[in-house]
Amino acid sequence: MHERFSDRARRAMALANLEAIRLHHDHLAPVHIMVGLLGMSESIAMFALHNLDIDIEALRTDLSRRIEPGDKELHQTKMAQSDETRQVIQFAIEEARKLGHKYVGTEHLLLGIIREGTNHAAKVLAERGVKIESLREEILTILRSSTDEGHTPTAAGHDGHEWIHQQELAKAFRSPKFWHRLILAVDSANRLGSGEIKDEHLLLALLREPDGFVAQMLAEKGVTLDWVRDRITRAAAL
Repeated sequence: MHERFSDRARRAMALANLEAIRLHHDHLAPVHIMVGLLGMSESIAMFALHNLDIDIEALRTDLSRRIEPGDKELHQTKMAQSDETRQVIQFAIEEARKLGHKYVGTEHLLLGIIREGTNHAAKVLAERGVKIESLREEILTILRSSTDEGHTPTAAGHDGHEWIHQQELAKAFRSPKFWHRLILAVDSANRLGSGEIKDEHLLLALLREPDGFVAQMLAEKGVTLDWVRDRITRAAAL
């Protein structure tokens, strides 16, 4: 499930896990996730709370007062999730889908915590007047105007609910392998007389790297560069 989480959301969950261990709790609760989120100051979740006039330090202090330390002698490095935590994560995924996002970020975890409603963090936020509707709207406002590399609104011409997680794109753009494959795809398109890069040109680019995983996997099934190129050429001639 967590492979859909953004980098910041994964770090927040890691901090939550450490908080549970520090407190000698034998499970991961929503309040630990909230503490993890509070540790991600440069995140959409924290920007949204700040814009709603929530004092982050006061919130952190209030939560700390309400969490009772446990007495478990723990040796594991990853806590089991409580029922409430599993519900929070499910709600976070649903909130991401509602907002048209293809990742789960800190903002969705925060919405999940509030939506679950019965956990300590949700109650503390409710006492401060944080409502899920106003939080959703604030999150959307931030994302529409954000220049953060991890979030950007959809590009023109795409569906209005298709948001790009540009943090992953930024990683690709910094990869020499990415650019090498793109160059090969452009070259394949030019050789075949196409004015644009299509799916078949990307496939040819991957097959032109015989040591690559995709080329080797397809070779096991008898799919070769020459065979694919011939099929594409014949299809174009029809």
